[in-house]
Amino acid sequence: MPSPTPMFTVPVIDSDHRTADCLARLIRAYDRAIRACEAFDAAGAHDAIAVLRSALELDSSAARSFDALYAWCEEAVDGRDFVGAAQCLRTLRDAWRRAVQPAVPSAERLAVRPPFPPFTDLPLC
Repeated sequence: MPSPTPMFTVPVIDSDHRTADCLARLIRAYDRAIRACEAFDAAGAHDAIAVLRSALELDSSAARSFDALYAWCEEAVDGRDFVGAAQCLRTLRDAWRRAVQPAVPSAERLAVRPPFPPFTDLPLC
């Protein structure tokens, strides 16, 4: 079975930091874009989003979907909707962060989840 085509090219994102962790560099690129949006810095936001877009290899539908989201963020910045662009970028960044979190075995997940509340507050039928 052939290996899947990578969605991002490594050298473009965060080339000033030398690290083998591609996802950490991707997350830092998102952080730069989010900070620029939060500072209402249109030029900085465009530069940071352009880095994210240029890192995509557009030969997969997933990469084209990311590109469409980045294009929307650029349009939002052009329309001075920095909050909307930052929210979209933050959602994407947080999804990538969750993707790199180690999986928690189901027994551990259940152990940290609070028990279900008693059904004493339900109306009687």
